Amino acid sequence: MAILLLTAAPWAAGISQAADFLERTNTVSGAAPAKAPIARTSVSSHLSRPEPGAPVALQTAPGVPAQGMALDGTGTPRAVVPSLPGLLEMALSHDANINSQRLQSRARAEDVPKARAGLLPQIDFTYGYSYTDSDNIYTDGDVSSCANNPETGELLGGEDFERRCRGYSTDNVRQIQLSQPLFSMERIRQLQRAGEQREAAELQLAVAERDLVLNTAEAYMNAFYTSRQVDLLQGKREALDLQLKQAQRAFDLGIGDRIDLLAARSRHDQSGADIASAENDYNDALSRLERLTGVSPDFAQFSLNELTDIEFARPPALQTLEPDIAQNVEVQLALQQLEVARADHDVRRSAYYPEVSLNLSWMNRNSDDPYRESEDKRAGVQASMNLFRGGYTSADVRQGDLLRQAGQADVDNARRQAIEELRQRHRGIDGDITRLEALAQSIRSSELYLEAADRGAALGLRDLVDVLDARADLYDQRIAYVDAFRRLVLDRLSLLSATGRLGSTSLTDTMGLIGELVAPPRSESDLPVAARQVDDALEEVAAGDTG
Repeated sequence: MAILLLTAAPWAAGISQAADFLERTNTVSGAAPAKAPIARTSVSSHLSRPEPGAPVALQTAPGVPAQGMALDGTGTPRAVVPSLPGLLEMALSHDANINSQRLQSRARAEDVPKARAGLLPQIDFTYGYSYTDSDNIYTDGDVSSCANNPETGELLGGEDFERRCRGYSTDNVRQIQLSQPLFSMERIRQLQRAGEQREAAELQLAVAERDLVLNTAEAYMNAFYTSRQVDLLQGKREALDLQLKQAQRAFDLGIGDRIDLLAARSRHDQSGADIASAENDYNDALSRLERLTGVSPDFAQFSLNELTDIEFARPPALQTLEPDIAQNVEVQLALQQLEVARADHDVRRSAYYPEVSLNLSWMNRNSDDPYRESEDKRAGVQASMNLFRGGYTSADVRQGDLLRQAGQADVDNARRQAIEELRQRHRGIDGDITRLEALAQSIRSSELYLEAADRGAALGLRDLVDVLDARADLYDQRIAYVDAFRRLVLDRLSLLSATGRLGSTSLTDTMGLIGELVAPPRSESDLPVAARQVDDALEEVAAGDTG
């Protein structure tokens, strides 16, 4: 389990009054809160502002759902975030596709000793048992040795000719043969091709592992984003609940417009649809993570920190990164597959070379026919070369050359795709950072507007609806910020993948970025005193409205 711990600090005052004003809207109005697949924290925790520079305790867990609020030894709450490196480690051992690729790579590696065996001596042992029944010159009686002695009735040839003259025999044959290639260009090049194929299989495994890293990171960031989206949308719905109540109250008193009431009801109903869609996306992301890693992590044990003071480093100049595409695993795989095609072409061309081998053999035959018994020892050198196969060899060589040219085209295509991916991700990172900076400024402006609208409503200079609108817009901006952050993380990982620098440190750095966004789950005791007083006043006002 990867654990990352930072020091904690108490929440500071300065929380927006409108954010606290809606802290318990569901409880006050009697409305049942929308059901969510994840545990929710206090709504105002997403808009609370810790002291500038105050660190937050963060603990990353590899996917085991945390029960309740994590505390350190001093009772300080900590944000518990599933560990992306820990989940990747689980995925590497759990994913069926990766396990299949590993086994296929190991199977392909066995081609090397198989090809090497073709250059080593081959020893065969043969044992045979046979029964022979034949008609020949001996059985026909044309040989005097098979004639009977008229005096004794025995064969003139003696007992040794008995089996032969009758035409049947039983034999046992044992043979040992040794064959050693002295020169075989085809087998030499087959060994070279097997080595290149083994390297290609290893690179195919590396590509599969790279894809698993990106897929796991994408599923992780989707779950991270959708979990915060659900939480923020539920906070937005609470604001819209009160906005709808205010519009209904104004309409009932005759001081409100029906169009405003319908608009408030439409926004309220739309928020319910948005929550349902976000919950579905969150469950889909968890399902994908479970398929990849075998566990279903919990993204409920943290909230969002202040989002306006985070700085993101821009990537190096594009010109300095383009030479690094040579380390891209897909480019390396295409180059290796080109080497396989060249080696295969050489194997095909080796049909023009002769083959020379040394053959040694020993054979022993035991038979009940003494004249068939023998023991033979042979030694010989054999040379063979094909002279004509109907044009097969030349066509085979041409085919290998075309495949080699296709492999070169694949290398060019892989390089162009890597450059395109690099440039696209580089532009994406610049755009993501620019968008994050703009959203951070927008959030700061919205917070100032929210405070001003809140004070104006308190002084009777502005309508409470303005406060609620500002609060709902602030939720939308924070959702957009988390979405832009998700895109930034994925673009950065894809950029590192395009340059061949994606590794475990990349995921550790990603957890560091996430640590700047998250904060401990909020509890009632974390609310400032002023915010709790506003909540109490809201309960009294709401009770008067319902009465």
